[in-house]
Amino acid sequence: MVYVSTRAGKRHNKSEDAVLVGKTVLSEVSEILPVPDAGFVCVADGVGGNLGGAEASHFVLNAMSEWTENTHEDLKSFLQNINNELIATASKNEKNYNMATTLTGILIDNGFYKLVHVGNTRAYIKQGKYLKQVTSDHTTYNWLMSNGQIEAAKCCNKNEITNCFGGNDLSLLSKLFVANCQQFSLALLTSDGIHEYVDLESLEEIISGEGSYADKCEEILLKAIKSGSEDDLSVVIICPLEG
Repeated sequence: MVYVSTRAGKRHNKSEDAVLVGKTVLSEVSEILPVPDAGFVCVADGVGGNLGGAEASHFVLNAMSEWTENTHEDLKSFLQNINNELIATASKNEKNYNMATTLTGILIDNGFYKLVHVGNTRAYIKQGKYLKQVTSDHTTYNWLMSNGQIEAAKCCNKNEITNCFGGNDLSLLSKLFVANCQQFSLALLTSDGIHEYVDLESLEEIISGEGSYADKCEEILLKAIKSGSEDDLSVVIICPLEG
């Protein structure tokens, strides 16, 4: 099953986060849905610094919902085409011409898995009692750290992203990551409104604790809020062996 909790943050009247489970796009709800036989489970976080963040996240996820087991198009090309369409659509809107979104998710195709990622939404895989982060944030902070610019990294905006869908610039998708994903019993997807406020140890403690996975999604979300998150919040737990 797939367990979803997603809410608008204190800073937004409308959430710019959205979640895709197969054919269903969700925002500002808690839901339990079956794992799709052939389709994506994703979190998209509309870029808050650009107008049209919510429109961008929904545009990309609605387009991705059209994937079926009969779609023989190369996955990376499929996603690049969606990005082209997003930019073309945005260019017709003077207000939202640079709308953009991050994306992290897993394509589930009859027991096989592929990881897709761009931006600073995250995916974790449970290994024993531990969670392993399987994505790397596309942020100015990570870029500076990887280039040895430690002092500059300490002073930068840690949430500033370097790659995304849209943004009125095709090159922003250049770091799109698509790769085979290991088999797993549980995966966790989060937007930065969650993982910037709930550390890995706390996530592991909640995931391995007592209670239903639906309750654990809510517990993670509430912990982020109590820790000071005012951003939009999305938590998704994927358990492909259930149901």
